[in-house]
Amino acid sequence: MEHNVFKDLASAYIEGLTSEKTNNQMNKHMAQCEECRSYLNEMKEEFFRKDENERTKEKRNIDYFKKVRTNNRKKVLVIVSSLVSVFLLLIAIYYFAFVDMRLASADNVEANIHSQDMTTTLTFKPSKENRYLLTMENSDEGYINSIFVYEMRDDFSPSAKLLKEGISVRYTFVDNNTLLLDDGKQLKIKDEDKVTIHYKDRTEEILLKDLYVIE
Repeated sequence: MEHNVFKDLASAYIEGLTSEKTNNQMNKHMAQCEECRSYLNEMKEEFFRKDENERTKEKRNIDYFKKVRTNNRKKVLVIVSSLVSVFLLLIAIYYFAFVDMRLASADNVEANIHSQDMTTTLTFKPSKENRYLLTMENSDEGYINSIFVYEMRDDFSPSAKLLKEGISVRYTFVDNNTLLLDDGKQLKIKDEDKVTIHYKDRTEEILLKDLYVIE
């Protein structure tokens, strides 16, 4: 086999496209020709280097599309969360504007505290069947430090029925000295930090550190 014929067939040989007869002729030629043998090895290195570059480029493209998809999911979650917040705000405005609301008597409210996975939930449920509750929170200290519990009469509207199971206020902790805020920031808890719950006939105070319970 001549050198020029060998070099013309080298690329197809590397990719496994040549016949068995051609392969035998090329192997026989390489056994006798160091120049063609070196030429083929150089082509193999270039071929594999090019293949590796293509795989790296393809991996980068896949990672890029994964990143875009993740960012799009985050945007959707932010939009959905914003819509839910607006919806709940409209419910609150509706009740303050159209329903006879007043601070609830403590005896008319079932208050419970439940902790799980570094999150403590304060839940307020009406003790009377013909009442619904709504809470208004103040965050003057960077966290919800005041909760006003209001009660309203059952008007059987779809909006009112959303509040049938009660209202919840959540606190998420990083550790016993750190509170995780809704915006993702962390707040160091001081010994005097507390949550004040306002009823019609009394107020209750809970130290923020006492809400940190691991179960």
